[in-house]
Amino acid sequence: MDPRFDLPLYTRAEVALHLGLPPTTLGDWLRSGALESRSAGRGEPTITFAGLVETHMLRHLRHAGLSLQAIGEAAIALRSRAGRRYPLAWSGLAHDGRDLLIEIAAEGREPGWERIRDSQGGLPGLLRRGSAAIGWSDDGYAGTLRLVIYHDIDVTVDPYRASGQPLVDGSDVRVEDVVDNVRTGATYREIAAKFNLEDFEVEALIRPHIRPPTFRKSRPQDPQPDSLI
Repeated sequence: MDPRFDLPLYTRAEVALHLGLPPTTLGDWLRSGALESRSAGRGEPTITFAGLVETHMLRHLRHAGLSLQAIGEAAIALRSRAGRRYPLAWSGLAHDGRDLLIEIAAEGREPGWERIRDSQGGLPGLLRRGSAAIGWSDDGYAGTLRLVIYHDIDVTVDPYRASGQPLVDGSDVRVEDVVDNVRTGATYREIAAKFNLEDFEVEALIRPHIRPPTFRKSRPQDPQPDSLI
């Protein structure tokens, strides 16, 4: 069994959180068949590491302006024509497989494809930029993924380490442990000392996990809402 492909490691909520995606977007791709998912109970892991990597690549297409429907259609067509599982988690996509995706894009009438073709480097450039966060294994498939929602610090996932949960690159520090320490009321300085990090690195790890405040018209007796982790 290869934990990259055969072991569900992430719940839908975790994938949305790790990649900074709206849960509704992820749900749309799963329902359309653009992404593979396993059957499991509510709140249980259903998505593999390879599925996480594919979602990362679809996220790049979405940020380039492609509609959810066009992305779903392209992902389904690519899986069929490439003749392999998880083609978006395969290094050949940015090289041998890019012509196939260009062909699929040319067949679509979605205006977003035209914008991508006119962007810097076109579709090949977009695929290269998305692939830059992926560490490739000898068999040509993704072995690690750097989570691009974290800035000022590198956070990676590796299906062979910490059950695929996000780690500070080059260490065994789990992002989840840092976040849990903040929730208990520890200061950034205390957490930095505990995990051998800098204060700014702790802040960088926490930032994607902080919910923005809910803005509403305040009355004099209403306290201002706080940001919650």
